[in-house]
Amino acid sequence: MSTVSKYILFFGLGFGLLLFSCKTVEQAGRQALENENALLWEISGNGVDGSYLFGTIHLISEEDYFFTDYMGEAFSETDLLALEFNLDDAMDPGNMMAMMEKAFMRNDTTLRDLMSEKDFAVIESHFKEMGLPIFMLQRIKPMFLTIFGSGDLFSGDGFSMDDMKSYELELSEMAKNQSKELAGLETMEYQLGIFDRIPYGDQADMLLESIESGDAQSAEMDSLVHYYKMQNLSKLDEMINSSGPTVEYKDILLDQRNANWIPVIENLMKKQPTFFAVGAGHLPGKKGVIELLRARGYVLKPVLTSAIGT
Repeated sequence: MSTVSKYILFFGLGFGLLLFSCKTVEQAGRQALENENALLWEISGNGVDGSYLFGTIHLISEEDYFFTDYMGEAFSETDLLALEFNLDDAMDPGNMMAMMEKAFMRNDTTLRDLMSEKDFAVIESHFKEMGLPIFMLQRIKPMFLTIFGSGDLFSGDGFSMDDMKSYELELSEMAKNQSKELAGLETMEYQLGIFDRIPYGDQADMLLESIESGDAQSAEMDSLVHYYKMQNLSKLDEMINSSGPTVEYKDILLDQRNANWIPVIENLMKKQPTFFAVGAGHLPGKKGVIELLRARGYVLKPVLTSAIGT
């Protein structure tokens, strides 16, 4: 899997378009992880109590999807679900056209403009095999198209979500069933606009890499899902940030967004207990959400709910 595909799955950039990612840990079954690897974190301090931070993977096979009883319990204790962006707003028909426009490259730029005829032929052939005519995709920002590089979301009949799940969609449905309100840490328009800050030529190179890497992508995705189910944030961080745009564009794709979220997170959880669910790639590291909140004086405790698939 290309590095940018990992970004979309773990950091959430444009994932909505692709779908067209006071209790304490001393309670029974909740143990602090010595190495602080966990997907679920309890937030307290500064007058805040009862909020949680949860790391998602935006698309995962139905077979690998899990949400434990303790995760469900934490979710039920809160009054608000806050995702990277509000899915209700994104799915509103009145907003869809405006957001779709954000998915296209500016100035009528096309994929053919960004690469040699030989490289373009590779991409054209790849999408033709998937039943997607290239003329439908030429103006879409190449980074969005990399999620289709391995064909993991496609069956023989084309695009298929039958065997895939989205944590965001599942949590949104749970929130509605429990009469919780939904909120977003940023807008979908902001996410879609981020890719305008990365040269389209670089994005086209990433797309080609995604397609040419072939079976290696599926093997790497299997490893990422394995470590996600093990709730091993440090290993996920190592794999996601090992190479590619992670190094060159990390500030744009990750660090700036994390910093922007902190005042929004503070404001929401001071008003009511909130369940924050963001891509797991946003949680670890010195500039990750966990450490940024700790720097603001909050206490974040990892909640061990069990490692799946050990």
